[in-house]
Amino acid sequence: MLFSQFGAKSRKARQSVGLDIGYSSIKMVAVTRSAETVALFDCASTPLPGVSDAPVPLNELKRALTDTVGRSGLDLSDLRVSVSGKGAIVRHTDMPRMSVTELRSSIRYEAETLLPFSLDDCIFDCHILDPDAKERPKMKVVLAAARKTLVQERVDLLKEVGLVPRVVTLDAIALANAFESACPPSSPDETVSVVHIGAVRTILNIVSGGVLELTRDIEQGGSNATIAIARGLGIDYAEAERRKEAADQAVREPVSAMNMVLVRELRATFSYISSKMNKAVGKIFLSGGGALSPWVREALASEFGIEILHWDPLKGISSDAAPVSDEARMKKGILAVAAGLALSE
Repeated sequence: MLFSQFGAKSRKARQSVGLDIGYSSIKMVAVTRSAETVALFDCASTPLPGVSDAPVPLNELKRALTDTVGRSGLDLSDLRVSVSGKGAIVRHTDMPRMSVTELRSSIRYEAETLLPFSLDDCIFDCHILDPDAKERPKMKVVLAAARKTLVQERVDLLKEVGLVPRVVTLDAIALANAFESACPPSSPDETVSVVHIGAVRTILNIVSGGVLELTRDIEQGGSNATIAIARGLGIDYAEAERRKEAADQAVREPVSAMNMVLVRELRATFSYISSKMNKAVGKIFLSGGGALSPWVREALASEFGIEILHWDPLKGISSDAAPVSDEARMKKGILAVAAGLALSE
């Protein structure tokens, strides 16, 4: 198993499978790659039983995993998965320009000052974000790390169903990979925010000129709104989720309250970008199941007065060989992390 989030592209045609194990569903994207193209082989989303806000029982999770990867023709020898949460972190830093070999020799010393936990307790990797900017004395470096226990828990779960991942990375890095493939920058000065709203947390990436500048996790997701609806209306979790997905006007108030938490966190991040980097976010790109609510887009547009877009994480992948179902296209944003995993090395 390799903990890696970036790598050289393979010249040999092969299949890569990205598996995003979320709290409300399991998403899968499989691609066939060659030196010339990356083609979509298959994609799927398997819902997990949403009867309460408690963790999904292990047997149900294993059954959903088996159903997702048991589709015909999947080659699971190149399986990629990811982790997120308080045991996973991404840090950005500027370092004197050096070769990749020199960076790998010296990154441990930099990591000791950037990471909030002991290096002996984590697995980490790094990448140069601007390798072509040779004229600049400093280079932009991203450092990704995860606690060994977090990675091991994910690996052990997969072993329960007979799977062995080749790559384990972070959700935020996979999201960045997918966005880079699907939405190249329209100009070198364009700064945008990618907001992926999952069930229990939201990933916020800031991308400027196609370069990942900042990443943070917001401990707020779609399930927070569902819980607020259930409590406010005195209904069970499953019924609250159903009403939320149907955009029932009766649940608008609790959903709007949760949206304001997201607005507050985005505002703080945008202020930081403006003051520390002298950059203004010009667009917000939404993905994830929590972004399907029309009230999320409405709240963000009202607060920030900029363009709010839903983006297609499969846009950079040729789908001629495997037409995507209408349902998958409608909810294509939920596949963002899985797509980024399949596209990474």
